[in-house]
Amino acid sequence: MNAVLEQTYPSRIEAITLLRNTNGEADIEALKDSAQHVRDAAASFGRAPAAKLWLAFAEAIDCIRFLEEWQRAVLSGEPDSDRLIRAARARLELIENGAGETVFEQEALKILRKIRDDLKQNEIAALRQQLASLPMPVAMYAVPEPTLPNWAKTQVTYEKKKSDDLAVAFLEFSINGSPAAQVQWLPSRQTNDLEIGIRVSRWPDEAEKLQLTPISIEPNSTFDLPTFEFERPNNDPPHLFRQRGRMVLHAPQSFDAHPYEFIYAAEFSPLKSEQPVIVAGQRTLRLDGTDITKNPITGYPAIDRKIIELREKLRLEPRIAESEVLDALTLLTSIGNLAGQAVQDARYPSPIYEAAFEQDVRQFLRQHPKIGVELEEQANSTGGRTDLSYRGIRIELKSERKKNLSPKDCEKFAEQAASYAVGTNRRLAFLCVLDSSSKTKPPFPVEDGLFIIPVETGTSPVYIVTCLIQGGLPKPSSLS
Repeated sequence: MNAVLEQTYPSRIEAITLLRNTNGEADIEALKDSAQHVRDAAASFGRAPAAKLWLAFAEAIDCIRFLEEWQRAVLSGEPDSDRLIRAARARLELIENGAGETVFEQEALKILRKIRDDLKQNEIAALRQQLASLPMPVAMYAVPEPTLPNWAKTQVTYEKKKSDDLAVAFLEFSINGSPAAQVQWLPSRQTNDLEIGIRVSRWPDEAEKLQLTPISIEPNSTFDLPTFEFERPNNDPPHLFRQRGRMVLHAPQSFDAHPYEFIYAAEFSPLKSEQPVIVAGQRTLRLDGTDITKNPITGYPAIDRKIIELREKLRLEPRIAESEVLDALTLLTSIGNLAGQAVQDARYPSPIYEAAFEQDVRQFLRQHPKIGVELEEQANSTGGRTDLSYRGIRIELKSERKKNLSPKDCEKFAEQAASYAVGTNRRLAFLCVLDSSSKTKPPFPVEDGLFIIPVETGTSPVYIVTCLIQGGLPKPSSLS
C-alpha cells in the first residue's frame, strides 16, 4: 500500500473551493479541469475502495458544470440550451448506476436528484454549496495494480510509443428496448434483443472493421451472445454506431449462484491493425438467469423479485463474506414468505406483544428445513440479549401495537440491530418489525416492506436487512 494523500487531496480542496465560490459567475472551465484532477486522483488510488468515491465526486462536479453552462446558455439566449441540463441528468445516471451504499455516494445522489425535478436557475448555487459541504472519508493509501514482469513492461512501452492516442470504444447496452441494469434479470430459454451503442474516439488508417466479442468463463453451452461488427465509417471522429443482435441464456441458475458475467472485448481487423482498443463504459454485462417461475423462492413472485434485488446489493458489498450472504438469503426466503402470509391470510388480525411475535417467528423459522436446530434464542451480544440468531446472524424483533408504520419508520430500530451485528463481528443483521396496529386503509405491496438500511458506525457501514410485516388489516368489505 502506497501513501497518496499528499498527491491527491489538493484536488479535493481545489474542487471544494470552486464549488463554494459565490463571487460572481462560476468558472466553468475551472470546474471542468477540477473534475479531471479528481479523476486523476481516483486513478492514483489503484484498486483501493476510495477510487470509487473519488470517481463519483468527479461525476458530481461535472453535473454542476453542466448546470452552470445551462444557466449561462439560457441567460445568453443560446439555442437548444436544454441539451446541457440533459447532459447533467445523464451524468447523474452514471453515478446512480455505479453507486454503492456508502454515506457519501447516497448523500451525493440525494443532492443531485433535484436535477430531475423542475430545477430553477437560482437553485444551482445551493446545490453547489451542499455538494461542497458533503464530508468524504479521508483516504490515505493506494492499493497499486500488480507489478508487471520486465518483458511485459517492454511490450507496454512499445505499444505506447506506437500510438500515444489509443482508440477508445465507449459502450452502452439495451436489452429488449430498455437500458441494461447493473444486474439484468432474464428468463432462460427465451430469445431477447441485445442492442449495443458504441462511440469510437479514433479509427486507425489501416483498420477495415471493428469487432466486439463476448468473453466469459461460463460454459459455452449455457449461453448465446452476439458478436458485433462495424465497417469503417466515412465521417470524422468520434464515430457513433448502434447494432442489434439476439441473445439466449440456455440454462437457469441456482438461487445461490452468482449472475452470468460477460465482458465485451474490442479489436480492429485485420489483426495487423493498431491494437489494443480500450473499452470503457458499460463493458461488463451481468445477467441473472434465476427462474422464479419454475423454481419459486417464497411462493410470492413479487417478493421473489425483491429478494433477488436485495441479494445483488449484499453481494456488491466486499466486506460481507459470501457465506454470510448465503445464510442471509436462507433467512430472507423464510421471512419473505412470512410477510406474504401475513397479508394474504391476515395472520396478525389484532395487536400482539413482542414476546408473542417472537414465539410465532421462532416457530415459523424452525419449520424451514435449512434453519431448524440452528436457530438460537436469546444469544448474547454487545452486553445485551438478541431475540433470535441463525449461524451468528442476529435477528431483532419489534412489535408496534398502536401506531401505523411506514418502511421509513423502521430506521429508528436499526441501530440496535447494528450493535448486535458488530458485537458478533458481522457486517449484517436482520430486523423484523410487526405493525399490528388497527388500520383503515388497504395494505401496501408486501415487497415494499423488504429493504436494507445501512447504518454508519463512524468508520464503515453495517447493513440491516429489514422486513416490515403488516398486521391489523381491515377486511376489504369494510373499505367500500
